[in-house]
Amino acid sequence: MATLICLPSSGSSSSLYADWRTQLAAHNITLYCPEYPGRGRRFTDPLPTSIPVLVDDLIQQLGDRLSSREPYALFGHSLGGLIAYELTLKIQQTSGLTSPQRLVISASHAPHLRGENQLRSDLSEQALIALLQEMGGIKHEVFEHPELLELFLPIIRSDLALNDNYNRQEIEPLICPITTIHGLNDPVVTQEKVKQWTRYTSDYQHLDWPGDHFYFQQNLTAFLERLVQLL
Repeated sequence: MATLICLPSSGSSSSLYADWRTQLAAHNITLYCPEYPGRGRRFTDPLPTSIPVLVDDLIQQLGDRLSSREPYALFGHSLGGLIAYELTLKIQQTSGLTSPQRLVISASHAPHLRGENQLRSDLSEQALIALLQEMGGIKHEVFEHPELLELFLPIIRSDLALNDNYNRQEIEPLICPITTIHGLNDPVVTQEKVKQWTRYTSDYQHLDWPGDHFYFQQNLTAFLERLVQLL
């Protein structure tokens, strides 16, 4: 596997995967993390208004990587898992683009179950903050400093709205294998709904991993060793 393309979760930027680069390079895997509009190095860009708009943006960012014959895999965490699926579907439907050799979906319910989610954009500020703290993965400094929270909450609500407004009723399978990963102590994502991704490919496997919604942060070295094996 030459390249691993990683898509972040709601409210996150490409920096979610910053610590992955060196360890993956040791296995001759190049990490590439496109940036969603409105965060990270694209903080001044308007936030995406829908998942199709975001998918089109990603295809432009990935450019030559998708039109070459170089092998790659896609990894998407949480909302990133859904976006990775829609991106792969768009790639399959577009002439001249190369599909990933594997899609790894992390901590993400299957597309037809997205409406059954307790993490929603219309939660009160208090309820949203409490749930985000329970999920983990966000630095404590964000919650302790009002100015950081003021910057962060509109981004997370915008991303959650992408999921709220998503509606896929027809199951469109992918031609590539799918591997799903579920944190055993995830407070918002259930194993049962993660395993429904089996309906989206003829080549499916599932992995349970110790930890919460951001399970990979709790023992990154061990997780990346296992991820390399999956790829």
